[in-house]
Amino acid sequence: MNSTENNHPDSLVTIFIDGTSFTTKAGMTTVDALRHLPNPHVPADKNLWLDILDEQDRLLEHAETIEIRDGMRFFTEIPSVTIKIDRHEYEVFKRKMAGAELRVVPSPDVAADRDLWLDVPDKRDVKVQDEDVIELHAGIRFFTAPGRINPGSNLNRQ
Repeated sequence: MNSTENNHPDSLVTIFIDGTSFTTKAGMTTVDALRHLPNPHVPADKNLWLDILDEQDRLLEHAETIEIRDGMRFFTEIPSVTIKIDRHEYEVFKRKMAGAELRVVPSPDVAADRDLWLDVPDKRDVKVQDEDVIELHAGIRFFTAPGRINPGSNLNRQ
């Protein structure tokens, strides 16, 4: 069977949900039908996503209808990653974040007069600019520091 036959409506194809393979009919189907393939079913309070290679993954709506093709991949919730900013732990649900996004993770946000730094073990720490994209992993650490240090301050004079 060639790939065009695999995508013909009513032909059987293999799709994946959370890494588990399922055989189902090609063609149009509802997201609700996809949610019922795994046992136990994907609960209504969990999101179902379409994993799109080299593009932004897409959140699927419960009532949506999509075209099923061979090899499609779906996943439920994105597991969180625990990061630290100024010794406080935060759970984020992205694997990559820009510096500007990281600055708004804490509440209150990192103040504009402070710089954000990536704590790099056994190497020089890296200042994170707003446009820098950082690949996140569990345990990654950031800290903030004053953006300007005024060495000529009157505090040291008598």
